[in-house]
Amino acid sequence: MKTVTGYEPRFDFDVRRGKVGEDYVGTILESIASDSIEVKTDYGVNRTGNLYIEYEQETQAGNWVPSGLASSEAEYWAFALKDGVIFIRLERLKEICRDVYNEDRQGNVGYRQGNEHSNSTRGIKLPIARMVQEMKNFE
Repeated sequence: MKTVTGYEPRFDFDVRRGKVGEDYVGTILESIASDSIEVKTDYGVNRTGNLYIEYEQETQAGNWVPSGLASSEAEYWAFALKDGVIFIRLERLKEICRDVYNEDRQGNVGYRQGNEHSNSTRGIKLPIARMVQEMKNFE
């Protein structure tokens, strides 16, 4: 039988490798059950290609206070998209956002003007492709 380089045809090997992914998804589902996950819906991601990751909010008094990424106590964040969900550990999301922020503070920092229903916020414009690229190494 001809095999592709890196392919392991033994069933027991495939089962062990598959179990790693199953266990990881199980951990995420347990986090949902224990309210240790924060779910975000960014309706602009289709248009911009970026997720807006809030880290500060302006109070009614005009002071900026930590919010979103800077104040979250969740273990995971989930981003609801049209055809799926991206789950990421909060600490890993913070690392990626720090890297993006430090690369180009002016280009990667976003601002959302508040209105009568919400306060103004500051956040990171995180390219969704960059986040997926940073997350792809499964170890």
